[in-house]
Amino acid sequence: MQGQTNEENIYHLERQFRYDDTIKIIRKQVEKYEELVKEQTERMERAKRENKETERLQIEAESVRERK
Repeated sequence: MQGQTNEENIYHLERQFRYDDTIKIIRKQVEKYEELVKEQTERMERAKRENKETERLQIEAESVRERK
């Protein structure tokens, strides 16, 4: 019957609310993880570019030294 409140209905409602809360928590954790991965990737790419620039400058400096 509709509108009846019994122990089983309350139990199902409580489970549903806990399930919804769990989904929200997991979603936030996944979003945070994705954000951290993106930041780490950006740092790694920046370091890679900086290393390439360092190598280029070292080669250029060596070339200048050899011309003297």
